[in-house]
Amino acid sequence: MRPNADAFYASALEPWSIFLTGTQGTDPGYDPLQFAIEEAHKRGMELHAWLNPYRIGAATTQLAANHIALKHPEWVVVYGGVRYFNPGIPEVQAHLVAVVRDIVTRYAVDAIHFDDYFYPSGAKSTTDPFGFNDKDAFTSYANGLDVHTWRAQNVNTMVEKVAQAVRQTKPGVLFGISPAGRRENSLALYADPLIWLQNRWVDYLAPQIYWEFGHATADFGQLAAYWNSYASGVPMIIGVAAYKYKDPAYPAFGYVSQFDRQIEEVRKDANLSGCFFFRAKFLLNAELFAFLQSKYNFKSVLPFMGVSAKPVPTIPVVTPIGNLLQWSAQGASTKYAVYRLTREKSALNTFSAKTLEISSKNSFQGEQGKSYFITAINEDNVESGRSSVVTLN
Repeated sequence: MRPNADAFYASALEPWSIFLTGTQGTDPGYDPLQFAIEEAHKRGMELHAWLNPYRIGAATTQLAANHIALKHPEWVVVYGGVRYFNPGIPEVQAHLVAVVRDIVTRYAVDAIHFDDYFYPSGAKSTTDPFGFNDKDAFTSYANGLDVHTWRAQNVNTMVEKVAQAVRQTKPGVLFGISPAGRRENSLALYADPLIWLQNRWVDYLAPQIYWEFGHATADFGQLAAYWNSYASGVPMIIGVAAYKYKDPAYPAFGYVSQFDRQIEEVRKDANLSGCFFFRAKFLLNAELFAFLQSKYNFKSVLPFMGVSAKPVPTIPVVTPIGNLLQWSAQGASTKYAVYRLTREKSALNTFSAKTLEISSKNSFQGEQGKSYFITAINEDNVESGRSSVVTLN
């Protein structure tokens, strides 16, 4: 929603994005963020608004006349032919916080999300530490720190301020970041996910483990185990490289078996809450999509993350009328999950609960001879206890 300090939504702080019409600042005639939120929520999905904190775009790109980088050229560093905001300038951090507050205030987003872009790749150089030329800001604001410690502190300060802004503006909205899958790669951008986790500045972390099992320096299983160990009680959602499926450059991803193994690895680790698949375009591949349908063949309540600002829902009381299950609306609830119990063949008197429907409805058409229970869910995805089990005779 903010790729180059421009907006996929109506903003008084930044111009319309160049990626909407080809010309930055041109109104596309609708509000893409509002449209996306409405369509996602209709389908029981969350909308996590992705923002890039520092990138402005190629130095040759013509910026809209009202772009903040033209109003404050002293905030800008050109590095490798790309414009970036200088993370060490307090006013840059204040502007980013204002952008986040504006989105969270005016839109029903479920989360603010940052990708793995912080200081640009290559800026952390021992031979040319000011190749990324932030020397003036360093002189003004470092307070005796060396340049590398100062830059890392700038990123941490920004993450903490954004976390505070989200929570103060609208409790219940999440803040998540997708760092590089290897901590070493993230540290090269002056970003340390372990500090964010330890301080609970993020409500979830989504490390991009875009490599295969057996990779020489980034083995999927080893990295999944690493993030499981260092979660610090924060939900971890593992990024999976759907874009590599059947790309000849990545032979390990030539078969769905690689994805099958990765999903199962995530499922066995207690602190790993699920997978993100990058990105939606590649899920349109018929074979990959069919495989994922087989792996995710039942609906699921989205995992609760962050701190809930809403009351815990009360347990629904279910009344069967024939094969129709009915229950009264619960005041704190926005939707309800219908579960069916299925006897496990492997263990006597052991049942699995499979989710059949998650919706705002207060009824469900069941089947004779089947057993069901209902839970209520609030808008922060906190689920009530289960209702009594009802068997339709």
